[in-house]
Amino acid sequence: MWQLQRLVGALLGLVSAILLLVSPFLSLFIGTLNARAAEFTMTIDGWGFDSDAPQQFGAVAVNAYGLIFSAVLLFAAAIISVNGARRGATPSNRRMAAVFAAVAAAFTLGVAVTVLPQLTNWIDTFRPVGLASARVNTSIGMGFWLMAIGTVLALAAAVIAALPTRDREPVTPAYGIPIPVGHQGQPMQSAQFAAEPAQPVYSQAQPAPEPAQPGPRQDAGTAQAEPSTEPEKPVNPEGQSDK
Repeated sequence: MWQLQRLVGALLGLVSAILLLVSPFLSLFIGTLNARAAEFTMTIDGWGFDSDAPQQFGAVAVNAYGLIFSAVLLFAAAIISVNGARRGATPSNRRMAAVFAAVAAAFTLGVAVTVLPQLTNWIDTFRPVGLASARVNTSIGMGFWLMAIGTVLALAAAVIAALPTRDREPVTPAYGIPIPVGHQGQPMQSAQFAAEPAQPVYSQAQPAPEPAQPGPRQDAGTAQAEPSTEPEKPVNPEGQSDK
């Protein structure tokens, strides 16, 4: 009922959409500052930044809209890919699934590429102002890792959707009637498709004539006389003597 390869691609796209949807609500960057028994923390997520410092200034880009829109595209691509993963799906359905998966993956990759330089900039510019002896610690938040993993899964789903697949064909026996293949690779016996093998036809030959019976054996130089059909006359020995 399902093509395993395309179904796996659709599930990867679905997981990618969930990760992209959650990522803007988690921290993308975390920075801490320790100075003179005072500790301040600043976190940046997809909606902006937050800090417990007494003074806050500056602004960051809002990346939540791009991440959420990527998740919506990936959800739509996953639904279409599930439809194209059916064995009865038409070639147009499969092409549509491949196109939507590629578009969603490309948009997601674009959003991730825009967030990456922002992260490097936050790491380089997070410094204390007027506190030379302060210690600074920076780390990458969970939201960024979810976005990165979701982007990789979206690309993998697009590649799987674009790969060609071959449907399994039924086994064709010697007499030319296809038989559906079972789960274990053995041909299924079906009364509807089973056909008896043709029995050989032998032509009924005419009986051979019986050989002629040989006649009585004759000696060399002699011939057997034909029996006479006339009755034999009686022989009078007396009459012969009178003559």
